Amino acid sequence: MINKFERRKVNKKVRAKAVKKEKSKENKRNIKRNIVTGAILIILVFTFLYFFVVSPTFVIKPYIFKTELASASDINSDHASWLLNEMNAYKLHSYLGNPSVIETVITDQNRTFTTTIINNYPTTAGGVATNPDIRFSITSADFVTLYSATDTMAKAQEMRQSSQIQVTILKNDFILAVKGYKAIYDAFPGLPWQ
Repeated sequence: MINKFERRKVNKKVRAKAVKKEKSKENKRNIKRNIVTGAILIILVFTFLYFFVVSPTFVIKPYIFKTELASASDINSDHASWLLNEMNAYKLHSYLGNPSVIETVITDQNRTFTTTIINNYPTTAGGVATNPDIRFSITSADFVTLYSATDTMAKAQEMRQSSQIQVTILKNDFILAVKGYKAIYDAFPGLPWQ
């Protein structure tokens, strides 16, 4: 027969095993909960980065008045600003204090325009850009054709496919991605980074 002392000893061992087993189960539940919580947080962070940084979706397009363009010799900075705004340049933003800069070259006139996007508003000035992200090269006749098109994006895509618009990538893929150039990538199929 087992005396009380031995029974208590056995019960303590059984209880200790049960407590240890319960703690093990609880630790496994906590680990699973932490993994699920971490995965959800990672998904939320990547979703935020994609929709607000890489490919800004919720940016409101600013209104830029479309000035008349009678001939190719009349191309000026207002025309370049309007055209780039129509080609989603307003979705671009700064990275580490460096604004997005697009250089537009009118090849047959040897004229260059520098467009800087600040607070989602493209502002263009005549002249060569100091450190542009990308460069668009186009003839003056093609610029007028694109500017006067009823569907600017469709016409730009068509002209890009037929090499009437040349696009030169001047920065690395990371810089372009964090500045939001995916908005322009999507507009021009067949660009060098795709």
